[in-house]
Formats: sequence, C-alpha cells, structure tokens
Amino acid sequence: MKILVDSAMPNAMEVFSPYGEVVLKPGRDIAGDDLKDIDALMIRSVTKVDRELLAHATKLRFIGTATAGCDHVDEELLKQLKIGFASAPGANKESVGDYILSVLLVFAQRYDLKLDGMSIGVVGCGNTGSEVIKKAHALNMRVVKRDPPLFAAGQKEYGASLEECLNCDFTTFHVPLIKEGKYKTYHLIDESALQTKIGKGFLINASRGPVLDNKALLTLFEKGEKLRVWLDVFEGEPDISYKKLIPFLEGATAHIAGYSYESKRRAAYMLAVSMCKYLNIPLKSSFIVPLPEFSELDIGRIDSLDRDLISRLVFSIYDVRRDSYLFKNRCVDGKSFDALRKNYRERRELSSLTLQNVPIEYKETLKGLGFSLSGD
Repeated sequence: MKILVDSAMPNAMEVFSPYGEVVLKPGRDIAGDDLKDIDALMIRSVTKVDRELLAHATKLRFIGTATAGCDHVDEELLKQLKIGFASAPGANKESVGDYILSVLLVFAQRYDLKLDGMSIGVVGCGNTGSEVIKKAHALNMRVVKRDPPLFAAGQKEYGASLEECLNCDFTTFHVPLIKEGKYKTYHLIDESALQTKIGKGFLINASRGPVLDNKALLTLFEKGEKLRVWLDVFEGEPDISYKKLIPFLEGATAHIAGYSYESKRRAAYMLAVSMCKYLNIPLKSSFIVPLPEFSELDIGRIDSLDRDLISRLVFSIYDVRRDSYLFKNRCVDGKSFDALRKNYRERRELSSLTLQNVPIEYKETLKGLGFSLSGD
C-alpha cells in the first residue's frame, strides 16, 4: 500500500510503515493531486475531506483522522464512494482533561479562588468531558452535566439545561461541531448565552471554534461587559476571524488542548487498528507506542493537599500559561497560528509523573487528577 500521512503525526513512520510506503506531508498542504496513487490517507483536523480533495483519489480505500471531531470530513461522501473511515475518539481525552485542569488552577491562583465546593458546568460529557468531570470531582467541585444525546438515551444525570451550566462558577464546552439538526452546536454559545455569563464566573471553550459566536463575544467585550473567557479554539482557524478578541481573553492557545506527547501517538495507533480491521489485513501487534521514561517524585510528608500543592504538582508537568503567553505574543495571522501548532513543544500527560509514598488519605484525589501512584 501507499499511505499519505499528515507529518504532524510524530510516530507516523513507526506506525504505518509496516503496511507499505509512507508519504509525509503537512496536513494543510494536502491536495487532490496528492491522492492519485494513494491507498490510505491519515489526517488531522486541518485537512478538509470533500469532493474536491477526492476528485482524483481512484485508489483510495481508507481515511483516518487522528482527532475526535469529524466536522472536517464529509462522511456521507465517503459512504457514497465506499471509502472506509475512522476517527480517534478518546485518544486525547487525558490531554484535554489536563489542559482544563491547568486552566482551572490558573484561574484559582489569579483570583484567589478555593475550587473546593465551587460549581462547574460541563457541556458535552463524552470522552473529554468525562475526563474533565473526573478531575473536577477530585477537586471536590460540584459538577453540573449537560449532554442531550446521552440524556435522550436514558442517562438522566446529563439533563441539566444550558442555562444551569452557564450559571455555574465555571462553564466548559466539550462538544462536536454540528451545524444543523436536533443537536446543533454551531453558535451554541450565542449572544444570549454570553449575556447569561456576564459577571458570572468563567467560560472555557476547548471544543470547536464555531461553537462560540466570536463576533458576539467581541461585541460584548468592546461594550465593556465583564466576561472572563479562555479559548483554545477560534472561528476561522487558522486565520482567526476576530483577532481583536485576543487581548480581551483571560488566556488563549492555538487549538493545542489535545496536543500531549501521548495523545498524538495514541491516535495514530488507533487509526492503524481501524485501518487493518476495515481492510482485513493483519495488525502488526509487535508495535508499542514509544514513551520516554516516566519521572518519579517522592511526595514526602505533607500536612494537607491544598490548592497550592496541587497547583505545584500539576504545573510541574503542564502549566498552560506558557502556551497562552506564546499565543498572545506570536499569533498575528494564519501562518503564525499554524506555526504554533507545528512547532509545539510536546507536553506530557499528568500520568507520566509517578508519585511515591502518598499518604492513603490523598491517594483518591491524586489518582482522580490523573497522576500515577507507586504501588497501584
């Protein structure tokens, strides 16, 4: 086989070379002519799969996207063309969960908040949302959950209204981009929703840019309304539609919430598994996702597991303020937005830190936050 892979997948050669020739190319540069003799295509969210891209893809049998969201792929077209398709749901859930946790702790330090007992509304409770919920419970926060499809399937705990979530101290979004229909999420956070959030805590969007109406948000900021917003995603990426938003934001990053060392490699392997299953070819089971040595820390004697200690532990692995600083100082156009993603210094997930000699009364909290514990 001949497999074309987005060069942003760091372990592409190791994962896909056992199945044939691997061609690497930046995802945003992949065009129709590149697919003339390609059997399988592996992409990320920056490659739009539509009729134009597939016009000359006469040999193409399988497409995989190393993302959970699939709004950049015309799945109906793939069905018509009988091209197999798979995404990588859950590959980045730990990474996104770590990102949101780091943001929460930044807010807690910046505004001297005691997260214990505060409320967080989680809109979208699938893979990434569930990870955020787990970490929020570990912080002893009160979680309000909204996920209409899960609620309709009989899981009543996900039946909170959008307004209830917006009225929480924190509101975070983890939904796919759906432009039409019963579960539409396009501009889910519209002017009315933003009005509800004025003067009421913090809003975080690490799902898809168009889930939040960027124009409406900018209008409210320019009117002087008090909104505390942190964004990892924007409308119009990489050419952000409303760049004037950036100075008003509490923090901002270049769509990198899911960009951990582990998540990128995990996603590629998931696609290899799906490809082999669809094409009915043997999986090269000897492949193992390569990981550097995990670090260890003897937590020693502690009197209490307070916010400051949790912050030090989390920030030792991932401090989101660095990414926000780079974004706010370097992102001026689409080219620089892509450069921040392409040249991103991979971070580890919290599970890469193994804590030793943890007092038994703190084990549940630290495991819930995502750390590894020796002896477990």
